Amino acid sequence: MFGKYKIDPREIFHVTNLSFCIVNYKPVLPGHVLVVPLRIVKNFEDLKPEEVTDLFCTAQLVCKALRVAFNGQSFTLSIQDGPQAGQTVEHVHLHILPRLEGDRFSGEKNDEIYTEINKAENNFKPRSMEEMEKEAELLKRQIQIQLGNLNNNNNVNEENSNEKENQKNEITENN
Repeated sequence: MFGKYKIDPREIFHVTNLSFCIVNYKPVLPGHVLVVPLRIVKNFEDLKPEEVTDLFCTAQLVCKALRVAFNGQSFTLSIQDGPQAGQTVEHVHLHILPRLEGDRFSGEKNDEIYTEINKAENNFKPRSMEEMEKEAELLKRQIQIQLGNLNNNNNVNEENSNEKENQKNEITENN
């Protein structure tokens, strides 16, 4: 679950013991993804220290994958903590947006990206599940490469894969 929203397993591209990563339904820029704690917590300050650590270590890994998958040169990381900060889903989540020189928020427009994140809920066209699934698969492969878990046949260790699948099922079911 992502707040009150059920997540389709095809949207998930990485799961840890404390966090999960999903592609964005209404991305502001190509590669805009979310890192979310498994435990549904409304405010950042209510996360346990180990959840904060996992959230940001996972974000670091995701940035490495986005650098390859989307040619990210820089990254915008953002947490909107509370409604006055633009939080629309009552579940802490970290936005990661790969940035490129010349993207529509380059230079003097850089801070406008935060306004766009706030407007995305209402003003951006949702993507198809097929489009999101394709992106999730791309990022899943990049994460596996970053973790060094790919063997010559591009298969992940079966035990690790089963554990991750169980965690993914827990995310997508109602709590």
